[in-house]
Amino acid sequence: MAKHRGRGIAAIEYPTGMNQNGDPSQCWIKVKPDGRIDVFAGTADIGNGSKTIQSQIVAETIGVPYDWITYDNSNTDSSPMCTGTFASRATFVAGKAAEKAALQVKAKILEIAGKELEIDPADLEIVDGEVLAKGAPQTKISVADVAGAATFGHGELITGTGAQLKPYSAIVDPNRSICAISGTSSLGKRPSQAASSMIGRTLSSTHPRTVSRTRRCSSVRRLSQSR
Repeated sequence: MAKHRGRGIAAIEYPTGMNQNGDPSQCWIKVKPDGRIDVFAGTADIGNGSKTIQSQIVAETIGVPYDWITYDNSNTDSSPMCTGTFASRATFVAGKAAEKAALQVKAKILEIAGKELEIDPADLEIVDGEVLAKGAPQTKISVADVAGAATFGHGELITGTGAQLKPYSAIVDPNRSICAISGTSSLGKRPSQAASSMIGRTLSSTHPRTVSRTRRCSSVRRLSQSR
């Protein structure tokens, strides 16, 4: 019986979030006088770990232990805006909003710590919940002491807000509805070769080869049907 040999290729492009209405997400962070950090967001955790990853983003960005973070998304009627939990956007879009808010908090902590230590904030860093002088780690102050000093000594509150929106698409080819969008895209492909003695039934596969690639980029191309 004749043996038939065939080759095929499958490809996938997986975009993150969507490019309608800007795909917005917001986040608000406050530091309590004891140094503990509250994160408020509207991302619903549907078992995908979004509360964990956003808490990790905040902790790592500021420079404090993960268990200092309390994440509150208990009421989406009054929480910061979030388009939804789908297409990995809870990490790549809502997580970016959390990072932006955390960067504001970090800058304020360093500012207050600079006043307390009489050191330029640019010469300070936060490591594991302590603000250290770069090159002289013995000169330090805890984030908890900084937060207390801000509230009760300087009359300030340490907070941060962040919002992430995608820019609207630039139309590259209006006739073919091709748009260049800003986002994150995963790309993958798998070529294979198979041999069969019967059409439609594969008896053996030879030289299967998988080539997969994930790319995170700032600009990807999207094909869509014009409406």
